[in-house]
Amino acid sequence: MRGLGLRRSGEPGLPSRRMLLHMLAAAGTMGTAAAVAGGAANDPPPNPLLAALKTKAAAVRSLAFADDDFADLEPLGAAVGTARIVQLGEPSHGAGSAFAAKARIVKFLHLRHGFDVLVWESGFYDVALAQAAMDSPSIGAAAAARKGIFALWSDAAEVKPLFAYIKASQSRLHPLDIAGFDLQVTADGSRARFAQDLLAYAGALDDPAVRERAVALANAVLRARAGLYASKFSDVRDLEHLTAAANALRDLATARPVAFEAVHGELDSAFMGRALENARADAALRFDMARSPETTPARESGRDARNAANLRWLIEERYRGRKILVWAHNVHVMDAYYAPGFRALHLEERPGDMKPTGVFMKNWFGDAVYTIGITAFEGEEGFATGGPKSPIAPAPPGSLEAGLHALGHPFAFLDFRAIPRGSSPLRSRLALRAPKFDTNEVADAGRIYDGVFFIDRMAAATHI
Repeated sequence: MRGLGLRRSGEPGLPSRRMLLHMLAAAGTMGTAAAVAGGAANDPPPNPLLAALKTKAAAVRSLAFADDDFADLEPLGAAVGTARIVQLGEPSHGAGSAFAAKARIVKFLHLRHGFDVLVWESGFYDVALAQAAMDSPSIGAAAAARKGIFALWSDAAEVKPLFAYIKASQSRLHPLDIAGFDLQVTADGSRARFAQDLLAYAGALDDPAVRERAVALANAVLRARAGLYASKFSDVRDLEHLTAAANALRDLATARPVAFEAVHGELDSAFMGRALENARADAALRFDMARSPETTPARESGRDARNAANLRWLIEERYRGRKILVWAHNVHVMDAYYAPGFRALHLEERPGDMKPTGVFMKNWFGDAVYTIGITAFEGEEGFATGGPKSPIAPAPPGSLEAGLHALGHPFAFLDFRAIPRGSSPLRSRLALRAPKFDTNEVADAGRIYDGVFFIDRMAAATHI
């Protein structure tokens, strides 16, 4: 040991064994402290958004329609609470995973929470034909859906199990009925059937004078409408004739309600009156589009205002007292305003903004409405009816979707309504994808939607 230049413990200048152990222990403690201090200095600062999401976002296990273990959807059911109307959005009409999510949510809310009317963003008149077909034993579920519901959904494999479920429910004690709130014609064959029904509506009246006048006006409506379709909505005279005849027929029904309601009943008379007004409004919309194909906020606002009125009638009159589900695009159910250009949105209306159906709904029904927007971190979108598929790039860092992605859940639900405004990063200024896949920063995301259903990787819709 001496040859190595070491001295024995106890020799002059050499620390004792006990002292040496104390020195080593102290050195170890300082080293550990330094390592901890160095690690803390290098670690990123805490992320308040991620911390809030860890406590507020509920993982959802499955989108499979056949999965009836609804424990993963119970947080969504609790969030809906006593609301009578639940609006289910989607970021794209080609978002197949969103369709699958909505289909399972519809089944859950029907079975567990008593929602028994599903109103589609499809023709007000057309979906009534689909409902009648669902009652027919000779028509299959998908074929019944195609009689009224936009092909975007009626041709989608992700929605097919829901149509089978709706049809099967018609023979049960608690059926799930369907309706439509859109002014547009949305299915093949519905115009021809409407012509038959309108003539039957007018021709069945008991009062000869009222019947003669009603039949003449119904024929004038149908001639003008046929002329518009034949000219590809280029002849303004046909639009003027259609408008005048439709208004006159509605005025006649208003002036002589007993004559109409004695034969058709109050609800059916009101339904046909609204269907007639929708036919006029649809023709005017198509005429305007033929002259100027580019979509404008003013045109979309007009459509949404009419659609909102249809939806309100269904809720307050046709299905009074029943619990309503609404299937539509995020654009239509959100409680916010779309800016010109259709990329940005505003919580408060600005000149030129589009006013969606969802704004009307919140104004009319308040907290009786619970709106769920659907969003995604990344993936792909594409229509079930065909055409190209488009990639969905990953959501930007710092966004709601990036935070939900970091949690590692394939699907999740977030209830904004349960979080007091300003009490959390989730109800303060926040960037999120709304209503489509554009990222917008808003002062309070809970103003746009009451809740959000998150899909980590969106898949495009697929054809049946």
